[in-house]
Amino acid sequence: MTSSNTPFLEKAAYVDAVRILQDTEPLPPLEPPPALKPPTPPRTTASTTASIDLDSIGEAEARKIVSEEHRALGYRPPEGSLAAQAQSAAARHPEGSLIPPNEKALAEAAEADAVRVAGELGGQPSYKMQHITVPSKARQLSAAETLGIDLRGVGRNEANQIMSEEHSELGFRPPAGSLAAEAQAAAAHHPQGEPGVEHPDPITLVKAAREDAQRVAAEREPDTVPCINLHTITKQEAQLLESLEHKFLGYTPPSGSLAAQAQVAVARRGAQPVTKELAAFLYSEEHRTLGYEPPSDNIAVIAQSLADQNAADGGSRTLAEAGV
Repeated sequence: MTSSNTPFLEKAAYVDAVRILQDTEPLPPLEPPPALKPPTPPRTTASTTASIDLDSIGEAEARKIVSEEHRALGYRPPEGSLAAQAQSAAARHPEGSLIPPNEKALAEAAEADAVRVAGELGGQPSYKMQHITVPSKARQLSAAETLGIDLRGVGRNEANQIMSEEHSELGFRPPAGSLAAEAQAAAAHHPQGEPGVEHPDPITLVKAAREDAQRVAAEREPDTVPCINLHTITKQEAQLLESLEHKFLGYTPPSGSLAAQAQVAVARRGAQPVTKELAAFLYSEEHRTLGYEPPSDNIAVIAQSLADQNAADGGSRTLAEAGV
């Protein structure tokens, strides 16, 4: 049995494995840059170059800044760099703030500071750095602010709904700076939402999650976006995804990994009798992704057959019983 996910399983497993390894890797120590010439007294500071509020930086954001500035400089950022300041800030508040800066803002700030550092130490900017535009000091809007979602009204239920929808749209776990990540952080502070603040309605949350998923996908490298739909992934595909991600990681994918999410999605879907509504939803998802009528061995066609049989005799056949 297949689905539209089949061609993307290996890419998805690799990208998610890289994410997990990056998230679990300890913050690298700072090293002095190579001695090009005696450094001149700095004329500016990281905080005057980059529009990043260090009070909002946690370990995840600091790791991103160190990685981006290291890559732009060609050596590990020195003391006084934005990367060094971010690590110092993360040591004081590892979890960061309720609404952390998005990944794009962090990358732009790190690259802009790399230009400053290279110039003040007499180094030659790399080719990549020659094409960097220093961002303005205007504060970057969070995903929630951009989409008009009041996070004060977001509790655990709303956060889980956003995470599920955005994860499904992206095919991978939404990164830091996504609406899903912001909602999870907000719900951690107020699991039921703030008292007296109206909860966003489910339809609004679904639309916002899908719109944010499009933004996140557009901002990532085109060759790093795996197209996995957790609604339609089959049991066999989920097993293959787990095997591939295990191979790339070198150990069993942890909870929260794409492989684990796929297993949960298959088990949850397989426990329910196949209805006409479920079959129609799966068919719509597969037709939209494939761009043509799903073939006979596709999960959507199998679901339609099971739904017709259940409707005809009042049965309760499931996709799990069909091995899907």
